[in-house]
Order: sequence, then structure tokens, then C-alpha cells
Amino acid sequence: MHSPMHEKVYVRIREAFASGQMVPGQRIVIRDLARTLGTSMMPVREALRRLEAENAVVLTNGRTLAVPSLSAKDYEELCMIRVVLESLAAQEAAKNITAAELDEVARFADLVEQAADAKDPAATAMYNRHFHWAVNAASHRPLLIRIIESLWLRVGPQVSYSVQHDVLGGDIVRSAFHPHRLVLAALRAHDSTSAATAIAYDISRAGNIISAHLRAMEDAARATSAPEPNGGESARRRRKK
Repeated sequence: MHSPMHEKVYVRIREAFASGQMVPGQRIVIRDLARTLGTSMMPVREALRRLEAENAVVLTNGRTLAVPSLSAKDYEELCMIRVVLESLAAQEAAKNITAAELDEVARFADLVEQAADAKDPAATAMYNRHFHWAVNAASHRPLLIRIIESLWLRVGPQVSYSVQHDVLGGDIVRSAFHPHRLVLAALRAHDSTSAATAIAYDISRAGNIISAHLRAMEDAARATSAPEPNGGESARRRRKK
């Protein structure tokens, strides 16, 4: 049993991961995080232990906690799992959603657009997370929701890149054909098949952007570490002689 204060700190840090406020490879300093949250280091340390058990943070160099940097292959696998689980949640939401929950999903769809119009990637990422979690909550399937939320702890830091790509590139537009609007329309019509299709498209579209980015980073890293042809620097020195 966790104390209310410890639970509050855990939820706030968890939210930072899921909403993309933490970025891949970021080193986590407990003292700095405690200062930011206005608390002591003990509840932060406990929260990070729980997040480490959920694979949201990793121990590097034997003692330093950091946000995991996923490979393109790992991220693609996460997207495959998300498509299956969140499509199922959307199907159930189309059957079970209440009027109040529908208003909540619509509100977050509006807030995503407003934040994108303001060219605010951080707010867009946060409201995007709220949109997806509002859809999942409307499924009324608690076990399914918990599994999906645990995935978002690993997905959130990566999703921030696709949001920046969309917001700064101008790809989020006010259109009835935006994936969020397609999801909303399907939920209003209680159309399970269309809701699942729309959420799968939304996840896959963002996933393709992120996977391409990760592969480009991997290619650049390989090119940097590859030995230079013809002996590299030694050969150049010999040619100068």
C-alpha cells in the first residue's frame, strides 16, 4: 500500500512519461526531479522503482536511471501491440460510451487541434494522450485499460517526435478526415468496426513517422562508427608524404 503522497508523485511522473514530457535517452536525476515536483527524494525514488518494474526507465552504467531509447524494431513491435489492444478498446468504446464520455473525447480532439494551431508540440502531445486515454476509458474494460496504459509509458517519449513532426510541419489540420475526427464520428455512430479502423490508422500513421526517424538515426550511427575506406586517417597521412 502506497501513501497518498507517494501515489501522487508516482502519478505525476507517470503522466510525464505517457505525455511525452520525457524524451528517449534522457538521464533522470532524482534530486532534480524532486525539486521540480516540490517533494522529497524518497517518494520520487519509490516512483522510479515502480516505473523501472514497468520498463519505463532503465538502469545505465550500473547506477544511472534513464528513459529507454528504443530501436526501430522494438518500436514497431510496440505499435503492433497497440493497434491490436487499442482497436479492441475502440470497438468496446463504440458499444459502451456514454454521452458524457463522448463529450470528453470531443473536447480533447478540439484541444489537440487548438494546441497544434498554436504550434505548441508539448500541449499537443499531452492532449493527444488524453484523447487516446478517453477513448480507452470509454471501453469500460479496466484490465484492458491498465495494459494499454502500461504500454504508453514506453510509447509516450517516442510519440513526442511524431507530434513535433506534425505540428511544426503543419500536418495537423482541421479536417473531418483527420484520424481523431474519424474515431469521434465512429463513436457517435456506435460503429465498432469504423472506430477500430480509425484508431488503428492513427497509431500506424504516427508509428511510421517515428520508425522512419529511428531508422535514420540508426543508419547515421552506423555510418559514423564504420571504418573509413582505404585506411582512413593513416592512409591520408601516407598520401601526404
